[in-house]
Amino acid sequence: METLDIVGWAATLFIIISFLINNMLWLRIINMVGAALWLTYGIIDISYSIIFLNVIIVSIQFYKISVILRTKTS
Repeated sequence: METLDIVGWAATLFIIISFLINNMLWLRIINMVGAALWLTYGIIDISYSIIFLNVIIVSIQFYKISVILRTKTS
């Protein structure tokens, strides 16, 4: 199995797992890891649509995680 395939399968696994999680913070963290892996996949494969989508998803998840953490510490 090539590196690209390993990254793609790992990304897929993280995204699927994120749909099974009920805790919103952990759901977003696991989903962000999956999106970061898909971003890596897109960069390796030079796929601009995958890169664009996953930059957006990682950014949204980062923002949402920071909001959740700020709310918990307030």
